[in-house]
Amino acid sequence: MVTKAKKPGRSKAKDRREDSEEDSARGKHFVNGLAKGLSMIQAFSAETPALTLTEAADATGLTRASARRILMTLEDLGFVAREGVRHFILTPKVLTLGYSYLASTPLWSFASPILQDLVEEVRETCAIAVQDDTDLVYVLRIPVHRILSQGVIVGSRLPLYCHSAGRVLLADLSPAQLDAYFMRARFKAFTPRTVVDPARLRKLLKDVTRQQYAWVSSEIEENITGLSVPIRQVDGRVIAALNVSVNQPMVKEEAMVKRLLPSLQAAADRIHASLSVGQPMRRGTGPQHLKGRGG
Repeated sequence: MVTKAKKPGRSKAKDRREDSEEDSARGKHFVNGLAKGLSMIQAFSAETPALTLTEAADATGLTRASARRILMTLEDLGFVAREGVRHFILTPKVLTLGYSYLASTPLWSFASPILQDLVEEVRETCAIAVQDDTDLVYVLRIPVHRILSQGVIVGSRLPLYCHSAGRVLLADLSPAQLDAYFMRARFKAFTPRTVVDPARLRKLLKDVTRQQYAWVSSEIEENITGLSVPIRQVDGRVIAALNVSVNQPMVKEEAMVKRLLPSLQAAADRIHASLSVGQPMRRGTGPQHLKGRGG
């Protein structure tokens, strides 16, 4: 009896051995399978909303066998679904991962009604952003109307260096943290006005520290101007940035600061006060709430 030779391929034992070796290299605590699953979720984007098995493997640097097991596991858990015969897509269940972060951080429940008050007062789009490595991430955002062509929503990521909220967050870093940021960040000009020179950016960050606000005009998109202030924890460290965006050509810094900065600072103070006492403030309450100010 002649037996057919098995086609060469990767065995599960070999995959497990490589996983074990990678775990050992990173530390005994490291769960390689979890890291691969998270990298698979992050492989999907606006540019690649649907991936084939081969595309998923290429995007994550995994073998086809590993990519297939991870995708099937995510499918079993409800985070991934099939589209047609060959493609995989994310499902809305992935949103629960981000919601867990928002729900577990008291600041966002404290800040939401205050942000709504601010939007009604200044009649401009307002948001709160936090730092995630070299990007900022919107954790709260209330638009007056759609002003950014990127379709910015909660969870959207933008570079720190060319956004007013990003510069507020960078300005609070220690010298060592800031040096590490400049080593990791990749600077790209989105418009002719985007500042990409590290030396000039460092100088601008010193100005932010001195002024306690950041103003950026037409660096991410033409005619989009942003003004941001820090939101501080009880210990004084910056936990987030409060931002207002204006879609208007040729906005002068002096005029924007005069019209919007007092309201921004008052809202940031209210959020800080809420964190200090550990309970949310209702809309329209508190000594820092200013109605009709601006303009």
